[in-house]
Amino acid sequence: MGKGKFTVRSITVRLLVIIVGVVIQALGMAAIVLANLGSDPITAFVQGLGKTIGLTFGNAMIIFNLAFLFAVLILNWRIIGIGTIVHSFTVGSFVDAFMPMISNAIGSDPSLILKIGLLVVGTVALGVGLGFYQSAEFGAGTPDAFNQIIAKKLGLQLRWWRLIFDGLMIGGALLMGGVVYFGTLLGMLLTGPILGPVLNKMAPVVNRWSGNEDIAVETR
Repeated sequence: MGKGKFTVRSITVRLLVIIVGVVIQALGMAAIVLANLGSDPITAFVQGLGKTIGLTFGNAMIIFNLAFLFAVLILNWRIIGIGTIVHSFTVGSFVDAFMPMISNAIGSDPSLILKIGLLVVGTVALGVGLGFYQSAEFGAGTPDAFNQIIAKKLGLQLRWWRLIFDGLMIGGALLMGGVVYFGTLLGMLLTGPILGPVLNKMAPVVNRWSGNEDIAVETR
């Protein structure tokens, strides 16, 4: 039957929450890319990666996640959870599914106002989706897991290593043709402040839905 988070009820609820989070995140990423006003560092890097190797954004995202999954497997496989695997293989596919829908909705030549609106909505959706996904507490996304491991190995606070990591992502994006513009700064400034409250609000709710009210929730 399993115990704690690993009962049938808990696994089912947490997987559903992960999928909802992944769908919202993917919708946000698709909107950000199509706004073409700059993306958060990881999205910009993946955008450039896709251009460089001739793949759709979604397929480039899958390769990006699998590369970090492989790195995490080598560095500390214990940090990997069910959610890590699900996220790695699904978010890119959902992005590719949403992009033609959004593109058809906004037309071939959207106005600057529409692009800005798309960027803002996409950035908010990205933060909300990440908050939902992480509230399931079933494993961090591969880049997050990698950053946690590296920060610990280097003896740095996670926030300082994350600034270095974001800088590397932006540098790679610029080299490969990813769009780095004011949307990049918007993503860096807004994603975390949106993600945190959503995560803190949803985590105890997910525990309650899962029948795990006794599990303590750490505030982020």
